[in-house]
Amino acid sequence: MVTAVTIATSLVLGQNTLSLKKVKALDGIRAVALAAAPKDSRFIACLENSQVRIMDAGGKIASVTLTGHAQPAYAAAFSPDGKYVLTGDEQAKIFLWDAKTGVKLREFPREKGHTRGIQSITYRADGKQFLSVGKDDAICLWNVSGGNPVAKVIGEPANYYGAFFTKAGSVYAGTQAEGLRLLAPKTLQTVLKLSLPGGQGANGFAMNRLGTRGVTCGRDGAITVFDLVNKSRLKIMTGHTDFVTGADFTPNGRYAATSAIDGTIRVWDMNFYKEVAQIDNRSYIGSPLALTGDGKYMVSTNAFDTVEVHIVSPAQPEIVKAVKKGKK
Repeated sequence: MVTAVTIATSLVLGQNTLSLKKVKALDGIRAVALAAAPKDSRFIACLENSQVRIMDAGGKIASVTLTGHAQPAYAAAFSPDGKYVLTGDEQAKIFLWDAKTGVKLREFPREKGHTRGIQSITYRADGKQFLSVGKDDAICLWNVSGGNPVAKVIGEPANYYGAFFTKAGSVYAGTQAEGLRLLAPKTLQTVLKLSLPGGQGANGFAMNRLGTRGVTCGRDGAITVFDLVNKSRLKIMTGHTDFVTGADFTPNGRYAATSAIDGTIRVWDMNFYKEVAQIDNRSYIGSPLALTGDGKYMVSTNAFDTVEVHIVSPAQPEIVKAVKKGKK
């Protein structure tokens, strides 16, 4: 049996050590995609058998099974309030579900949507719209309330991978063409192209919750960090030895985890651009990964594509600034 090996190194300036400790393997749960809830320890596992399960990394909440996809779903997302789930499958079908009951609430029409499978889904912060990225090299903007997409853009071809809303409604998307694109609100028309060194482009993109930092998953194995406010490249981090396929940020944005087809997940300090932890024996097609909304767990798949849960220590919850109330 393959055993996950965890390596944790000390951070600079005398700060605490970040470590990842495996706490359980979910035998029989073979996932092709993972997504975390925004606040708690729940996560979505899209399975090889076309089922979708909402599970709890902490084991305190009973799992919910979503049944309805005829083909595996490779894209999933929780709504910002955690009450709903969107999933997208290989038939380009997108479903909206009640996260508590598992009841399917809506199916989005495909006539003007995607012509091939869905590979990522992202909600807007207000929960009213979402983005889907398909294998047809298209990004669609949808209203959660239903109907055809309100905007659609083709990559020309750029091979889009991952798309996220900024607070202003613009969209950042990873591309296999140059690496990263900024798209205009509402129309999704290209505003800016940010190129990666080497010209190989990216297999994915992830953004922190504040919308201030992003990382691209390089086809050359490199992780490129971007300042999304100033629209500039900050740093290139190396360590992976093959295509990087996935990335996610801790809720507080301090760390980013990346996975690659070299069979590893690496965790990076976003302040000092240093690798601080590594897990070996991950899926060799590139493990899906998700960092839970409470900052306590990381979920990924091992070399057999079985879901494993690791504790993140110390936890990295979202930093919420207190709002002072004025005197009456």
